[in-house]
Amino acid sequence: MSVARLRFLPLVLFLSLLVGSGEQTPSRRDAPASPGRTMRVAFINMLAPTNPMQRGLGDATRAAAHDLGVDLLQYDAAYWPVENLELIRRVVSGPEKPDYLIVSMHRGMSARILELAEQAHVPVFVIITGLNAEERARFGGPRGYFKSWLGQMVPDDVVAGQRLVHLLRDAAHGLAPGAPGERKGLVALTGRGDDYALKRIEGLHQALGELEDIELLQAVDVIVWEPETAHRRMSLLLRRYPDLRLVWATNDVMALGALQALEEAGRRPGADVLVGGMGWTPRALQAVREGRLVTSLGGQSLQGAWALVLLHDYHHGRDFASERLDWRTEMIAITRGNVDTYLHLLGDPTWEKIDFRAFSKVANPALKHYDFSFQALFAQLRKHER
Repeated sequence: MSVARLRFLPLVLFLSLLVGSGEQTPSRRDAPASPGRTMRVAFINMLAPTNPMQRGLGDATRAAAHDLGVDLLQYDAAYWPVENLELIRRVVSGPEKPDYLIVSMHRGMSARILELAEQAHVPVFVIITGLNAEERARFGGPRGYFKSWLGQMVPDDVVAGQRLVHLLRDAAHGLAPGAPGERKGLVALTGRGDDYALKRIEGLHQALGELEDIELLQAVDVIVWEPETAHRRMSLLLRRYPDLRLVWATNDVMALGALQALEEAGRRPGADVLVGGMGWTPRALQAVREGRLVTSLGGQSLQGAWALVLLHDYHHGRDFASERLDWRTEMIAITRGNVDTYLHLLGDPTWEKIDFRAFSKVANPALKHYDFSFQALFAQLRKHER
């Protein structure tokens, strides 16, 4: 095994926690005792089992619950919307009715989820993906139409979509020059359905409208999290556009399917064609390290943990509304230039080395503003190293 692969192994171990599915029954992690009644939170992990972020999101949320003294009940969602709505109905009205619910909005269930929680008088915090544009126009945001909807935290997917275009364009300066004034052709493998995918596509088009040297050849829908479909679509696109130079993918699974198709066609990703995705999946980051993938943007797997910090403070009398109700987190670009830094800091596949109480205003009364940035997270990790 090469030195490069040995160095990459710890990061693969860490990121492998992002892969896999959980049980359909609630899972708990023992939390330290706290005075009075323990705060109880139900977390419905709505990411599909095939989504590489699913397990990592749950693990980070459980680690935060342990640090904050929260009784966490975690449920992994089923595939069909009707099953998930029934699961949520049972959770918010059953014998272990929680004080709060953390959930993400997928597959057209958004308004119904909020309605069920409102009827049961269970406050909700939304993460990962929220209402679509039509629903936002009708219901607004947190603490509006739905009084029990306390807040939300979602990635800035529009900016992520824009940034991926710019990262591909910047990397394209290293490609062999074409004819004078030639625009570099880009194809986009786009998702559909959930709001996050639509926002990333919005960012794609905003960036293309700003850049005169990039030409969108074609955007094609790919079923999210199916690399085989991305592989087939990429193979067809190569027949139509044999000289394409850039591939923008809504997520890493699509990007990896595209890489396989390109390599099978004799192209050299990283040398004569550039591909980028989103998600921080283990295979994608390995491809980044090898120079085959330009970048992977990610970091959303901590949003359940940050939501618990905010709900913990709200429960203990420090309402996060003093700062905001609608939180946007940055998606961080891992490239070949910084993947070793992330390898070093995130190589251990556990979240226990992070003290999530350090981010709480209740636990730290002198704290004036929440800081959920990766810079603050890395500062915590460095303290653990000392």
